[in-house]
Amino acid sequence: MVAPHATTQCLRYGDGQQFEIDLDLSRLAGRNRPPEPAADFASEVRRQLAAPLDFPPLELAVVTGDRVVIALDRHTPGAAEIITAVWSIFARRSIKPADVTILQPASWKLDQLPDPRVALPKSVREAMHWTIHDATDKKRERFLANSANGERIYLDREVVDADFVLPIGAVGFDPLLGFRSAGSAIFPGLSNIDSMAKARGQDHSELRPEDDRPLRQLQDEGAWLLGVQFGIQVLPGVAGQPAGVIAGALEPTTTAARDWLKQNWFVEQPQRCEIVVAAVDADAAGTNWDQIGVALQTARNLVQRGGKIVLLTNLSAEPTEGFRYLQQCGSPREALKPLRLESPPDLIPASRLASAADWTTVYLVSGLSSDLVESLCMTPLAPAEAAKLLGRSGSCLLLESAQHTFGYVP
Repeated sequence: MVAPHATTQCLRYGDGQQFEIDLDLSRLAGRNRPPEPAADFASEVRRQLAAPLDFPPLELAVVTGDRVVIALDRHTPGAAEIITAVWSIFARRSIKPADVTILQPASWKLDQLPDPRVALPKSVREAMHWTIHDATDKKRERFLANSANGERIYLDREVVDADFVLPIGAVGFDPLLGFRSAGSAIFPGLSNIDSMAKARGQDHSELRPEDDRPLRQLQDEGAWLLGVQFGIQVLPGVAGQPAGVIAGALEPTTTAARDWLKQNWFVEQPQRCEIVVAAVDADAAGTNWDQIGVALQTARNLVQRGGKIVLLTNLSAEPTEGFRYLQQCGSPREALKPLRLESPPDLIPASRLASAADWTTVYLVSGLSSDLVESLCMTPLAPAEAAKLLGRSGSCLLLESAQHTFGYVP
């Protein structure tokens, strides 16, 4: 039985798992309330396309014979429903399936992406192109223009040559951009290997998302130079599902989506807590180390030095290149220097783990072996052990879907 002065808290994590803990109310420093998935996302998409923000209906933006490129960001929730709704509009304008290309950004990870055409009729699916951008292919790159700072912007030739470009992507907090939005599907993801290498940098953990970022300015300028006018911003909810969508003119939809993100996923606390419990649920990409990095950075921003971070995950993916520096060095702090010098593709999540483990004790509930977790400077826990650990003293902050959050203490 739960005592009258206690509260039972339930956190969802992984792929439908639940974690329950009884906490004294005096110890509960707070918890976030993430947005639930949209009840009828497909209908919401259709409504947005018919009455977009600061823009005529999408149907009026294309004409017969247009070559259309849909720049679809990787792992966008609800992508298949959006593509289906967009195609129904293109079809009414007599756009041919063969004149439509779905172009997705490059990635250093060789993960398999789900086919975004899966909900289309078979004849349309087979005629419509679906391409993953190859940043190393010189034949695919095309010079767009020079930026205001004189930087040469190269993009995939498909997007430069298109008559109409439609960016689609989820909004979110981003370590390099501050905010990620639909326009992020174009730059740097559709640029060349040199631009992508320049974009891979240190995590600006000292900045808030709204602070100026050179890379975000370059991204916005690239979309303007390309002539992109319309965008579809997907609003993330729990369990890897979309909570909603905002469609319309690129700039006002980006602003509206960022405001929504701050209202729903920004976690501000008056002071640091002794314990932060960060639950990570599976997104469209499953559960990966990038998500762990985001959850760790948020928790580190909110926990006291020498406190505890408890990560609830079903992570089973083997650690990638950058995490091996934690295994090879004597301490998390020692791993930071070679990480920054070598700048591996997973620099940011690996650095975030090293920084968090140097700041506090990190406990991990996962599908990984105990030896592997310990080699990465974390303490492995089973869910029952986590509940026992949290049953002790200390102020406790609970975060659900922590991979979407940004934590801040003024």
